[in-house]
Amino acid sequence: MSQRSIFHCTRDQILLASWFLTLLSSTSSSSSSSLPVTADHWLLNDVMDKRPSPPVDEVGELNVVVAVKIALACLCVNSKSQPTMQQIDRALSMQGPPQSKPFSMITLGELLGHGGKTS
Repeated sequence: MSQRSIFHCTRDQILLASWFLTLLSSTSSSSSSSLPVTADHWLLNDVMDKRPSPPVDEVGELNVVVAVKIALACLCVNSKSQPTMQQIDRALSMQGPPQSKPFSMITLGELLGHGGKTS
């Protein structure tokens, strides 16, 4: 599966998951959430759709991480903060360095830029 296909599938899944968007916005807008675990601590593995086969190698994992980062950036409320199509195309075309941690340990907070380093 190409990076563009992964991006489109991921974007569609995130956009269709209204519960996820609601929970994400409520946990990120309040520093003292009543929830025991905020989106910053959710593992990417736990929120990904289990129906498609998981990535089987580092390149596949990196493709998923890049696609999720882009999809999350597209959800930014401030349209000026959303990536342009040129930025999205560039990100999908670049081959980044290997991830600094196992795919199963990457959190949404890291992908949202709230801490940690994934690539």
